[in-house]
Amino acid sequence: MADESETVYDGALRGGGRVTVTSERVLVDRPDEESVVVPLSGVVDVTLQDVDWFLLVMSLGLVGFGLASLGRNLPLAAFFAVAGVLSTALTYRKRGALRIGVSGETRPLKLFPVDSQACYDALAAALDES
Repeated sequence: MADESETVYDGALRGGGRVTVTSERVLVDRPDEESVVVPLSGVVDVTLQDVDWFLLVMSLGLVGFGLASLGRNLPLAAFFAVAGVLSTALTYRKRGALRIGVSGETRPLKLFPVDSQACYDALAAALDES
């Protein structure tokens, strides 16, 4: 593990675990998975997606359609309303997604830090310095 003086960011992940950004690497420690260490030299890009607004609007539209259809067909209207509520809940859970593109990997490393903006800012600053 790196010295504390080298640590740029150290924070918790929403699903449990920690993410640590140092001046040389990103360490992701999740309780249910193997730890991942990515050197900053291997980071291709970093993106932060706050909320998927399109999916959120579509989910709320499903809820509205279900509620508007209550008088016509109760079971189908309930299905649409429940599907919209579930989709809204899943969209909310995926807010603040931090995607780290790693060279040589086809899929980005996807994290959900408790303070996603602070983690993104620290990682961007560490990348600019390296």
